Amino acid sequence: MVEPIDLLSAASDGIFSLLDATIGADVAEVTTETPHWEPGDTGERQIVLIGDIDAGNEGGKDEQAERLTVQVVVIYRGTQRSKLHALMHRVRIALEHQVPTIAGVEFGSIDWNGAASSPPARDGITHAGIQEFEVTANPA
Repeated sequence: MVEPIDLLSAASDGIFSLLDATIGADVAEVTTETPHWEPGDTGERQIVLIGDIDAGNEGGKDEQAERLTVQVVVIYRGTQRSKLHALMHRVRIALEHQVPTIAGVEFGSIDWNGAASSPPARDGITHAGIQEFEVTANPA
């Protein structure tokens, strides 16, 4: 049996690359790190964050094939919730039906599973949305 490869990291890297290439730094920060704001900071910000990633086995005996579910968290700080929804739509366009490219991995196209957005947090300016995508992967 061949030793399995790390498809979780490959999916994270592939999704990040697609988002980073499509959503410019002038629009939003694309990151894998949870942002931290100083108390009292009320500046407008837009963040796209790779969230939870789950993997399920899709392969047969001695075959590595996985279905990966990737959550993308969108954070908007400001007074116009519509900007959150616009950024969420940009994320969907950047990922849906795309095929990540990572050496040594063969991906299927990305499917959009759904999304949700929340009203502002207690500070009145932080809005969050989450989208879920699925992609299949196996060693190339």
